[in-house]
Amino acid sequence: MDFIFANQSLYYLTKQAFKEAMQEFYELCNEGAIIFATMMSDKGYSMYERGELMDNGLREVKGCPSGRLSGSSYIRFTKDIEELKEDFKPFKPLFWGDYELINLYNFEGSVEHFIYIGQK
Repeated sequence: MDFIFANQSLYYLTKQAFKEAMQEFYELCNEGAIIFATMMSDKGYSMYERGELMDNGLREVKGCPSGRLSGSSYIRFTKDIEELKEDFKPFKPLFWGDYELINLYNFEGSVEHFIYIGQK
């Protein structure tokens, strides 16, 4: 495998499942392969009702301010760039950053995500 694209998907995994996925991705990749991934910033879903951090690294998120979503999601938030780089080891970091989407008609608070690009 030469490229992994994981956009807005990995933060639903528990800490242990994420760690196992990274190891499996690394083993599947050819030398020089690239991984592009996004993770939810700790600022994300700040307008929602967020539960306590569970032992598995996830938090329950519910109470969508606009009513667009119902029920609960379970998300593992990333607090900063250092945690992001640590989470994606053994890949070598090439680029990291963040982005924020803004919907002026349906504001639900911050949806900041971190971006990680790494290489085997």
